[in-house]
Amino acid sequence: MRQALRQTLPAALMGVLALLFAQSPTALAESEAALVPYQLAYAATLNGMDIDAKRELRVNGNRYEIITSAKNLLGSITEEGTFSLDEQGVIVDHGYEYERNIIGMKKTEELSYDRTAGVANYEAKKKKRQVKLDGNYLNRLSYQVQLQRDLSNGQTTLQYQVIARGRLKDYNFEILGEETLDTPLGPFKTIKVKRVREDDDRQTIMWFAPELNYLLVQLWQKEEDGDDHKLVIKSGTINRQPIVNGGDHS
Repeated sequence: MRQALRQTLPAALMGVLALLFAQSPTALAESEAALVPYQLAYAATLNGMDIDAKRELRVNGNRYEIITSAKNLLGSITEEGTFSLDEQGVIVDHGYEYERNIIGMKKTEELSYDRTAGVANYEAKKKKRQVKLDGNYLNRLSYQVQLQRDLSNGQTTLQYQVIARGRLKDYNFEILGEETLDTPLGPFKTIKVKRVREDDDRQTIMWFAPELNYLLVQLWQKEEDGDDHKLVIKSGTINRQPIVNGGDHS
């Protein structure tokens, strides 16, 4: 149970954004729909248990903060990350934190950035690692932002180098097509995306709604042991306006 909750929920809360090179970061924030602040609530099930999950994007000047959380009677998981955009619209990470508290057992992770030294420092209990920032590496929240940006920009190659638990990993995705999806908020036309894994029998499929700035509206995951889990949007706001099926919230 603890292993399934640890592996499933953070990955389930996917978010995303679209790249415009000819503008400043401030202009990008004003014109790029996927950078508009939002608050989302999801209904989820894990091994037959109900879970409350939330995702939020906050904007503070030229900085953005993503917060995701999931909880039930057994415990909770929270992730927080901050980033900005450089002059070319590229994501620049500033920090990432993860906290899990399940049945009284607590685990924390932190990823900090030393841009002067060109390194990212990962720290967890009894574990420290360092990653040299040789490329435009993302973390476990900011890659979700870039995925959304790429979808909204019509990209079909969805590949990201991600610092996950202090190691550099490749995250790859495949677009499966379009599908109209029924949700508690009504039907939405969606883009269906699959996580591509090698040497891993887990399956993850996500549905993103273009009319909701390509935000995640549903996720389904099947574990190696055959258990499957589902997450679906149930309420939320975009730019402080309630989500209404078919509405324009940009």
